[in-house]
Amino acid sequence: SPKLDRKLRYQLEDPFSVISGTLPHWAVTLPKVCPFLFSLKTRKMLMKYTAFGPSFAVHWTQEHKVGSFLKRRATVQTELNAQTDPRKMQELSQELSNIEEHVVRSNYWLGTLQSTLVRLEKGEEFLRQADVAMGFLANASKLMEVQFEGETGFGVAVTQSFYVEVAQNLQDRSVNSSIPMWVEDDDSGAGQQHLLCRKGLLLKPLPPGPQRDQVVHRFRFLGRLMGQALREGFIVPLPLADEFFALLLDEPLGPGNLPKPGHGLAGELLGALNEFLEDLALNEPQGSPEERQAWRRAQAERSDFGERFLTADRPDASPQEPMSFNEYTQLVGLCFLETGLSGAELCPEGDSIAVTADNVTRFVEEAANFWFNTGVREQVNAFRAGLNDVFPFNALKAFTRTELREMFCGEDRIDWDEQALLNHIHPTGGLTEKSPSYKFLVAVLLELGQAERSRFLDFVSSCPRLPPGGIAKFHVDVFPDTSASRQAFPRSRACANQLYLPPYTSKEELQAKLVEAMHSSAGHHEQRVRDQ
Repeated sequence: SPKLDRKLRYQLEDPFSVISGTLPHWAVTLPKVCPFLFSLKTRKMLMKYTAFGPSFAVHWTQEHKVGSFLKRRATVQTELNAQTDPRKMQELSQELSNIEEHVVRSNYWLGTLQSTLVRLEKGEEFLRQADVAMGFLANASKLMEVQFEGETGFGVAVTQSFYVEVAQNLQDRSVNSSIPMWVEDDDSGAGQQHLLCRKGLLLKPLPPGPQRDQVVHRFRFLGRLMGQALREGFIVPLPLADEFFALLLDEPLGPGNLPKPGHGLAGELLGALNEFLEDLALNEPQGSPEERQAWRRAQAERSDFGERFLTADRPDASPQEPMSFNEYTQLVGLCFLETGLSGAELCPEGDSIAVTADNVTRFVEEAANFWFNTGVREQVNAFRAGLNDVFPFNALKAFTRTELREMFCGEDRIDWDEQALLNHIHPTGGLTEKSPSYKFLVAVLLELGQAERSRFLDFVSSCPRLPPGGIAKFHVDVFPDTSASRQAFPRSRACANQLYLPPYTSKEELQAKLVEAMHSSAGHHEQRVRDQ
């Protein structure tokens, strides 16, 4: 409803009502009950102004009102530091003074939030240290700044790189093997350090026991971490599946949500069996129970089971040999286990109960109950409790599962076209849209694949994903690197989303140097000039 949306935005423009927590009752309840009445932008604004406490309400109100001036101040200061022309220095100094005066005189400016500096060491103890830090900061109304041992950089970019580092650690195969938070992938990424699931990371269902207790504790940590990131405007680039956020919102999941062939997850056979059952239900003839059971048994003998159900959504799969349902289940030894082949028992002595045409419906139902209910309930509750340690979980009920995924984890695909790059990659410091090096950069970025685009984002912003909202919410300022030669490499100041380009004379030259710089800078988020 455009009228209601405008009315709510008008209410949020009153800083005294926002900061004192005296917004009308309808303004804080209706978006949770009927979120479809309000735009995503307005619902996000409401959450920032009301969910994180008075200090962060002030912080986000200031960011909304004078944030653009603060960003411009950082850009002007950088240009001023690099200038040698006295006349240009005078102009930039005057602009910087005008910006400072505007910010200070603003009715919305009260000052910056206090920050807590957290020093961490990358390595085997990193996740434990991060866990301790999140427990300490969860209830604090302060910003977090991170500094890594052995590195001198700190600021927004390093803090974002902290969240990236945590996400990468939690996807590490060896880490997941010892504390299994996620369903294993299908080994198509053999030799890869991190889990590679095409549809995203899915919660690993676990039976009660010491191992699940460790996993539950880690999900409490993850909830605190992602809550802290959301509160401060960062993202945690963990490729979580939509089903994770459906569970978080208590949305019902069933057999139709089980992994299917092509999802890149262990347990894809479960989804194939569910599709087999759906096909039976769709085509089952009328008749007595005995006649329907005989028809089902006949379907289980059809030799095209593998071709019809085991290759679905997998265009690169090799052709299946003719095989019936009965032949396949006997060949692989399908029984009442977590994936049908391995894992926890779905019922007492499940490893000795063979799956047949007569009990396959019961098997799929029990598998779905374990995967999306009994086996993950404690993990979801722990994650929700972790969020509650930072802000009230109810604030998230104004969003859908897809919206939450983008808010917490960022955009999946990195899509941009020429016009989007021209709008959000800004030439400055003497560069213009007609400058050759700027044109070369835009042409190179258009040709990058998804993996290289991710590396570029990490190079200039310390995060390999676009923020929620995609390229429209992203910006980079491009400066000429006047002190560098053509043999030098591009460099970045990720804390300010700034890229410095040496005076290259061709697109190919820029492309070669940029790609090498992106690959060589992995894990480093400070402004550095490589030794030539």
